[in-house]
Amino acid sequence: MVVIGLLFPEAYLMFIKYIFVICFVCFAGCRTSEQYATSLDQVPLPFYQESKDNYGHAVQTAPELRLHTAVDKGDKVVIKNYLAAGVAVDSKNQFGITPLHAATCQGKIEIVRILLKHGARPDEVSYGKQTALHFAALNGNPLIAQLLIDNGASVNSLDFENWTPLDCALIRGKGITFSNFDDRKAVAELLVKKGGRKGIEISTSHD
Repeated sequence: MVVIGLLFPEAYLMFIKYIFVICFVCFAGCRTSEQYATSLDQVPLPFYQESKDNYGHAVQTAPELRLHTAVDKGDKVVIKNYLAAGVAVDSKNQFGITPLHAATCQGKIEIVRILLKHGARPDEVSYGKQTALHFAALNGNPLIAQLLIDNGASVNSLDFENWTPLDCALIRGKGITFSNFDDRKAVAELLVKKGGRKGIEISTSHD
């Protein structure tokens, strides 16, 4: 490199400038990415649209993940802003979990109300085919369970193991802790009152 610099000083100087410019642009790009990652206000509006692949299936994009993050943080203002901007209310993360699923699991009934008001589908399923009502039953939250049912949630939807929400409310073991047993019992009573049944009564392939 030194020999080239001595033989072709002008070309060598141009090469050094080129490298400098490339490094500067890359550095500036990284800083811009950090700003977009930490500031909700700087996300361009077009990125709020749900992307689709060549087969018409939804493709996960950053704003949808940020909606999940806003739910996790319980930030109702940011959630409403995202939904008003067009973020898909039933967007899914890598596990097929929607914001409604997440809010239900975390017992955040006010956020559940917001999501339902903005069109969240109560019977949207995760990749394990669980609905929000399955999660309300597992976590023992009768108030959210009632809210989901009032908004059209099916009480007898089957997950990938052919378990209904009632099965989830009655479960003791299989990786699920024994906490909130009284609350899960209250959900079970609600489901039975609404016509809920066990999966074994609906499907012959129940474990």
